[in-house]
Amino acid sequence: MARRPIGNLPAEVTSFVGRREELAAAKRLLPTTRVLTLLGPGGVGKTRLSRQVGAAVARAFPDGVWLVELADVHDPDLVTVTVAEALALRDDTAAPLRRLTGFLANKRLLLILDNCEHLIDACARLVGEIVATTPDVRVLATSREVLGVQGEQVMPVAPLPLPDQRTADSDAMRLLAERAGAANPGFAATPANRGALAAICRRLDGIPLALELAALRFRMFTPEQILARLDDTMGLLSAGPRLAPERQQTIEGAIRWSYDLCTPAEQRVWEQLSVFSGGFDIDAAEAVCLPAHGARTLFDAFTGLVDKSVLSLRYDGDVGRYSMLEPIRQFAHDRLAERGDERAVRARHRDHYRGLALRGRTAYWSSDDVAWFRELNREHANLRAALQFGLIDKPESALEMAAVLRPFWEHNRFLTEGYRWLTDALAKSSEPTELRARGLSAAASLAALLSDRGSARQLVDECVTLARKVDAPDILAEAMLDSALLAFNDGDTAGALELAETATHLAAGCGHHAMEMDSLAFAFVCALVLADERSTVFAERLLEIATERGPSLLGGLAQWSMGLDHWRRGDQDAATDYLARSIEMFSLFDRCVWLASGFEGLAWTAVARADFERAARLLGAAEILARDTVRLAHAITGVLGNKMRGRVREALGERMFREVFDSGAALSLGEAIDYALGRTAAAARPPRPVSESQAAEVLTRREKDVARLVAAGHSNKRIAADLVISVRTAETHVEHILTKLGFTSRTQVAGWVRDHGL
Repeated sequence: MARRPIGNLPAEVTSFVGRREELAAAKRLLPTTRVLTLLGPGGVGKTRLSRQVGAAVARAFPDGVWLVELADVHDPDLVTVTVAEALALRDDTAAPLRRLTGFLANKRLLLILDNCEHLIDACARLVGEIVATTPDVRVLATSREVLGVQGEQVMPVAPLPLPDQRTADSDAMRLLAERAGAANPGFAATPANRGALAAICRRLDGIPLALELAALRFRMFTPEQILARLDDTMGLLSAGPRLAPERQQTIEGAIRWSYDLCTPAEQRVWEQLSVFSGGFDIDAAEAVCLPAHGARTLFDAFTGLVDKSVLSLRYDGDVGRYSMLEPIRQFAHDRLAERGDERAVRARHRDHYRGLALRGRTAYWSSDDVAWFRELNREHANLRAALQFGLIDKPESALEMAAVLRPFWEHNRFLTEGYRWLTDALAKSSEPTELRARGLSAAASLAALLSDRGSARQLVDECVTLARKVDAPDILAEAMLDSALLAFNDGDTAGALELAETATHLAAGCGHHAMEMDSLAFAFVCALVLADERSTVFAERLLEIATERGPSLLGGLAQWSMGLDHWRRGDQDAATDYLARSIEMFSLFDRCVWLASGFEGLAWTAVARADFERAARLLGAAEILARDTVRLAHAITGVLGNKMRGRVREALGERMFREVFDSGAALSLGEAIDYALGRTAAAARPPRPVSESQAAEVLTRREKDVARLVAAGHSNKRIAADLVISVRTAETHVEHILTKLGFTSRTQVAGWVRDHGL
């Protein structure tokens, strides 16, 4: 069976120049260590090299190469959560490290941790834990500082080789010439300008970032003019930290050169934009910068920064977003701090993203929810920055934001992160106010979903007391649903049902529409598990409200509930229609935790029709999404889903069930949705042939990889290099293959591989 690509390495936008020796060295070192750290100063090219190494060794890691970008993470406590997010790992536990290491325990994958230096202690602790608890996970880190973990192999990354006096050809020259040609299509390296180009490379020490910054100036200057100005710029290096490595000073000088080419207004705007994390749109830029500038001045400065390539523009769908390279942002941030403006600018940044968060008061239960969730996903890094500053400057604002973002934390599997923001804000906002009561309720909900029963119960009790004191019936409704979640976690489904039903009445009585819908959805779950006839009442009421309000996510839950209720009552046609509509709605959300449950529901309708092959394929598609889902979405699966899966397995037989199930698991998300909705008559990828299934039963996954390379005529040394293992390990795998298959030669293995379609 052809596997879909595993991992999350992004495609490179620009070509990768040079580094052949470094690539070869990294490929040699990876089989000999669990942790390889690419070490070097900012701008030397560690990030680009790590991605290239990941792409080069991808075939050696059946479970993928996964990039974790840490530049926008500034809180050490979020490192583990960020790694889990990159792996699309479900956030459903109060112990994310244990969940992460448990998930990685049987995986053979490569984790690339990019930009570790500002989180060095947290990264070292996490990497040490991964190495200690997982046998086959390797870590490739990029950092300006060694991690210091046991067994770490450090690989210094040097600048690109420079041209010498005899020849102008070098990796540094090739990078400069290629990027200069991209900046100015009319530019070409010629014998006449090669001397100036070589001198630029030498002046900038072959540092890739400095060369790329210099290349941008080819839009307005000749190589000779650039060299002359660069000579003048080098005098500015004394403004940088004198004890910093010379190459870091060179990068600062190159960035300062771009800074000094800007107008004073451009410099101020550049500095103010440095408070953003992960990019920003024009509305956010205006909110942060406009109070300090007139509209025309801001527009001109913004345009100038884009023209000078200080800012880069990209599109997320139809939304234009701007960003800066991290060293460029850091340089500007230092200038902002020196000017004494940082607090005021950060306050405007916080207030802008507070406004985005507070949109959720109405967006979550209305037709605005799709746009709101999408914007929250785009601005996650900025929300983190706003919350972090709020905790320091104005804790009440952080508590207000974190509480109203509860649906985002819950439905996008950021439970641990949301819980932490809430508890930190609660610790700094102790006044007995309605805001604190709301924060207690949101924290209790997330704690319950994380199965942290003790903390959740304590939070609920304090919430109820305070909500009564400040006369807030809407918050009492929230606390009632929190109590229902706790009862469900304790195995008291009947008690959970009664509490959830009470919460629906309380929420309806005070016009708390979002809570009424959340409570109805959970009451339906409990009733369905108990085969309680009230499930129909809950589903119909939820659909009625959703139809009136026009939401998509909660409307999807309404369609899902109606579908499963019709499945329970034997009306499979209606069940299929409702469940299909729920999948259509859930698919509008980038990280919706409920899609897997939609596929499961359709699989159950297929079982009811005795279409066991379709059921198995849908179950396979659901399995891939299941790790993205919180436990509540799996509540029915645990009670009823196993029974359905057993029926399918019995009807198809173990071998055929596994083949069809795997073909569903191999579908991309888009393919799975098309198949579930009947847009394709069969799975886009057929089940693998029986012969390969039989092969898998004889050999392990790694032994199959080795067998394929043996059939290709590779030596043990070549196999070791390709799979990033030691030669001795490769020899052992070959010996095991020969023993299991009863063969005495590699030629017999090659014939067996061909015969079995491997």
